[in-house]
Amino acid sequence: MPNLRDATEKRFEWLGAWLYDNPVKVLLATCLLVGFFVFQIPSISIDTSSEALLKKEDPSLLEYNRFRDQFGRAELIVIAVQSPEIFSSTFLSRLQSFHQDLEDEIPYLREVTSLINVRSTRGDKDSLIVKDLLEDWPEHPTDLAQLKKEVLSNPFYLNYLISEDAQVTAIIVETEAAVTDKPSQTEDFLDAFDEKISETASPGEKPHYFSEKENKEVVMAINRVVGRHSKNDFPITVSGGPVVVNAFNQATMSDIRRCIVLSLVSVALFLGILFRRISGVILPMAIINSALFSTIGLMSLTGIPIKITTTVIPAFLLSVGVCDSVHVLAIFYRMLDRGQSKREAIAKALGHSGIPIVMTSLTTAAGVLSFLFADLRAIAEIGIFAAAGVVLALLYTVVLLPPLLALTRITAKHDMPARMGTMDRFLEAIAVISTSHRKKIMVAGGLIFMVAFPAVFLLNFSHNIVEYFPDDSPYKQNLGFIDTRLKGSITLEIVLDTHRENGLHAPEVLNRIESFGRQTETFHQDGIAVGKVFSITDILKEIHQALNENDPAYYSIPQDRRVVAQELLLFENSGSDDLERIVDNQFSQTRITIKTPWVDAVVCEKFIDKIQQRLSDQFQDSASVHATGLMALLARAISAAIYSMTKSYLVAFVAITILMVVLIGNWKLGLVSMVPNFLPILTTMGIMGLLNIPLDINSLMIGSIAIGIVVDDTVHFIYNFQKYYERTANPYEAVRETLLGTGRALLITSLVLCTGFFILMFASLNHLVNFGFFTGITILIALAADFFLLPAIMVLMSSSNAIQPS
Repeated sequence: MPNLRDATEKRFEWLGAWLYDNPVKVLLATCLLVGFFVFQIPSISIDTSSEALLKKEDPSLLEYNRFRDQFGRAELIVIAVQSPEIFSSTFLSRLQSFHQDLEDEIPYLREVTSLINVRSTRGDKDSLIVKDLLEDWPEHPTDLAQLKKEVLSNPFYLNYLISEDAQVTAIIVETEAAVTDKPSQTEDFLDAFDEKISETASPGEKPHYFSEKENKEVVMAINRVVGRHSKNDFPITVSGGPVVVNAFNQATMSDIRRCIVLSLVSVALFLGILFRRISGVILPMAIINSALFSTIGLMSLTGIPIKITTTVIPAFLLSVGVCDSVHVLAIFYRMLDRGQSKREAIAKALGHSGIPIVMTSLTTAAGVLSFLFADLRAIAEIGIFAAAGVVLALLYTVVLLPPLLALTRITAKHDMPARMGTMDRFLEAIAVISTSHRKKIMVAGGLIFMVAFPAVFLLNFSHNIVEYFPDDSPYKQNLGFIDTRLKGSITLEIVLDTHRENGLHAPEVLNRIESFGRQTETFHQDGIAVGKVFSITDILKEIHQALNENDPAYYSIPQDRRVVAQELLLFENSGSDDLERIVDNQFSQTRITIKTPWVDAVVCEKFIDKIQQRLSDQFQDSASVHATGLMALLARAISAAIYSMTKSYLVAFVAITILMVVLIGNWKLGLVSMVPNFLPILTTMGIMGLLNIPLDINSLMIGSIAIGIVVDDTVHFIYNFQKYYERTANPYEAVRETLLGTGRALLITSLVLCTGFFILMFASLNHLVNFGFFTGITILIALAADFFLLPAIMVLMSSSNAIQPS
């Protein structure tokens, strides 16, 4: 092992000298590569939708796509207008103007529905008349009174377009499920579309499902119209899933920009404190920015948008990427200050640090590559691109740093040893404490484990992007207003398939749907209160009442199959297309829409299971039931995330342990070295459990990301400990020399790392704040473990002859 290590160090020394001798060629080639990636960045997009979280072959996403193909887009935008005089001529005129402007200006529009044009079904002798509610404009007070009576007595309108107190009315905006674009190499289109969607594309165009790009255009158009119409006496509130997701996208981009700038400033500050040289700040910054821009460019090049998970990549790379440069520069400046030439100092620095930075890059990459086994596409992608960024940071450090140092004017500072006296005394004190009180430290570590381990089982899970907004966010408040006044803003879609043509003509099927709807509207448990249920029975009951002299006593389902078929045929011939949104053309499938207030995805999962079971019990084997829509996608996302992280944690821990054993060359030492890396993660999870802070999709990744990061310090410590132990055969002296030689860089890099994550606390979205804070805490705990627990372990193992000098 020592011979192999020495030979590898010599190769790194040769590489450093060669790069020093050929700076212009190397820099030119590298700049061309970086420039190519930077050129791709402007086309990067962002997509934090629920669909973007899932893999294309995920059954939930495939089911949702089938739903969109058949019935259209499930996510609706709800616009609420509040007024005590909704049924006045003045208000209705303003509502009509607002409605018309929305229809005229919203792109990709399928329909705008309000009191102006909602379906009104009436009977006139033997004729069925289906028209817009305000097709005949009310001219007199008696007309307005009749309109109010009709609206408030219609169960379909209540909590859909009018609140129970008649003080709030809603406008529902529905967009197309699929749109067409010109072919593009940088956009990530879905692989499969059925014939229905393909038919919407013109020659030379490619169809794709409604995406965040189109959603942004729709929301912006709505906001422009709302801005013109909203007044003190006509207050307008806009919300719904598409609006919340768009706001989340905008806040995410803003947070990324802010945190990148703050991270760069904090990294530059620490580099200045560590090296006290301009070159010690500028050169590492150039390298980490090259790695960051190349990674983002790679994402853009491959058509991968920024998602809710990959928002942490910039902070991750800015923190992790600088560590390689710090370790190389720390040795370089020390050699230079001792009188060696720049060429010799570069060669020695790369020879000394080459193996450790490769080892740490491998372990960090292994940590994030464990995400590849995730069932969520968004988590798997962070594994790919975070690992790519780590490798690029290593590549640019090795390839760029020597040429940059060669072309930079740097002078030796012979007064540096005096400046380092305080730091050396501090590190020596740590060496004394960690080795002299090793048994006490081991006991303390055991006590921490005993407290943290059971606390982990107190953890709960959450995925609710609304809760990521601060409490004073207008988006959060608007959603709360609509949830309260109109009984919901999110829907669960149930697709019921009878598997036979005209199966929905059967009264027994319709009766079961009606019974299910009545039962479900009373559902109120686990934090969910169902606000409304929509189904084919609503239309059928309206028809039956209308054809029986508009008598409310006939607001029911006909119990004759032939009557059902005739009434539905009359409705189809009336000119209304409302049935197309509810049933297929064979009358074998139908959708049942359940509206609820916005709730946590974890709660959604339990709710969906109960609803599916309830409907399945109603139909037994006579029909199949599938849940879909935004709520189902959210529920699938959190369940897949929990399962995926269990696999990723296991894969990361096993892979990094194997790497440590192989790289260290001692299986006992490799296994034991994982203790100070596993304990900080366990401690952080225990703290979150004790504080009742739930694990969301981002904080679930803390363990796999942190294990790859915190193990870096352990690698540097053990690598240098082995080297000094072989020279001195004294574990106490080996610990002292290791801390004096590497401790300063370990301290600074750990502070840079944790600060880089702490910077995320300046984000506006709470999930980034929590992720940054607890990842930073994990790194600080790991630093303490490497400074105190790891030396104690090394001395104890040396004393028991578990490790011996070569």
